[in-house]
Amino acid sequence: MKIISMFTSPARPFYQSVTLINLAPISLEKYTEFCCRHFTQEGKELLPEVVINLYERFEGITSYMQKVMNILFTMTPEGGRCLPEMTDIAIKDILDLSSDTYETLLYQMPEKQRAVFQAIAAEGKAEAISGGNFVRKYRLISASSVSSAAKGLLEKDFITFDKGIYQVYDQFFLLWLRYKEGGLL
Repeated sequence: MKIISMFTSPARPFYQSVTLINLAPISLEKYTEFCCRHFTQEGKELLPEVVINLYERFEGITSYMQKVMNILFTMTPEGGRCLPEMTDIAIKDILDLSSDTYETLLYQMPEKQRAVFQAIAAEGKAEAISGGNFVRKYRLISASSVSSAAKGLLEKDFITFDKGIYQVYDQFFLLWLRYKEGGLL
């Protein structure tokens, strides 16, 4: 059960007991100022392009940005400069640390769910996943098996569905899959 349903489902005990608000991503300008200030306070230089790259890559989602920025901060020596090319190294470090976990999660998925999960990951942002084009493109069994697998993946929070778009929930898991398949970060 998703936690949100506790507050949004009439069948749940806390229905309408809170006011739900949407938090937009922090602006790029504020992120850049914040990150650069923290580097400067410790005698390090952060090029704004690093923050811009991460912001665009992770759509301003704080948890991903914070994790990568933390590694970049650690990688940058006092008096040193954090450069854009350090970003992929930091992300690869995170993926390496999580590799066993992602491998286990992937292995534990039922075969049909794994195939649909990998197809959605390959697509990035997938639409009409039970449509003939998607099913054929990724050599999936059938539209009904894709729908069933997607339902299971949604229930386990491996994927999200919003405004007609399916995508992998954990962006590091997505990057790990792509990297594992020989793709670039």
